[in-house]
Amino acid sequence: MMSCTVTPVFEQFANSYDAATPIQSQVAEHLAQLIVRYHTGVTDMCVVDVGCGTGKLTQAVMSKFLQNAALASAQLYGVDTAASMLAIWQQRVAHLLSMPLLSMPLSSTPVSSLPKSPMMLHSQALCANMADMALANQSADLVMSSFALHWASPSVIAELGRIVKTKGQLHLAIPVAGSFHQVRQRFPKLPIFDFLPSHAWLAAIETLQQQRQGTLIYHTEQSFAFSYDNLKSLLKNLKQMGGAVSGKDSIDTATFRRYLQDQSPIGLDYQLLMIGLQL
Repeated sequence: MMSCTVTPVFEQFANSYDAATPIQSQVAEHLAQLIVRYHTGVTDMCVVDVGCGTGKLTQAVMSKFLQNAALASAQLYGVDTAASMLAIWQQRVAHLLSMPLLSMPLSSTPVSSLPKSPMMLHSQALCANMADMALANQSADLVMSSFALHWASPSVIAELGRIVKTKGQLHLAIPVAGSFHQVRQRFPKLPIFDFLPSHAWLAAIETLQQQRQGTLIYHTEQSFAFSYDNLKSLLKNLKQMGGAVSGKDSIDTATFRRYLQDQSPIGLDYQLLMIGLQL
């Protein structure tokens, strides 16, 4: 028997994560658009990116605020359990202040001579579990998370909500049941991640909303997919993004080898629950 369940080992794969995660980049960009669209107009913000990884979401959101000159200052917190991921997050944040204000720099104008944002930006990386963050109650104007909460249970929603200020916002993109549909159909005996159904997360959101008398800004589900040459290529990519083999479930070696001999293209698809909540 061969063990083949995906578990997170992000610490080892921080350097390969960005190149291996095109879907995560798409989702971060989509969630960032929603965050900026529903921005309340606060100009001095405390922003917490929960399960920030290498900073895809932080960069997508803050670059839009910078280009729109929407903020005067921002205090950024990146929360993750992988120090190597946080190191890359910090590099991304440092790069933000060097970005030009124009969203598409003119080819005839040197980037170095384009105007820079006057926004004051401070950041702090927190190596911590998202279920127990060392941040004060109601201290953040914006708490956001993309492609991270599925590693926890819905009870983590209470911890995220705890740090959101009154009239602050919580924006989430969570992979849910329905993800990996093509893999499940083609390779039914392959042990894969057991994503929770969306209603499990929505129940936790509803509890928080009622406790804080909040308002649901939006709630939608959307599919994102990326095609790989074959199953072997897909599994290699999962490993490079921080997924690893562990011993929770098993597949017999003969079946696994037969699956790997399949050379036809296969899609890696995720079903994302997108939620925006104002508390």
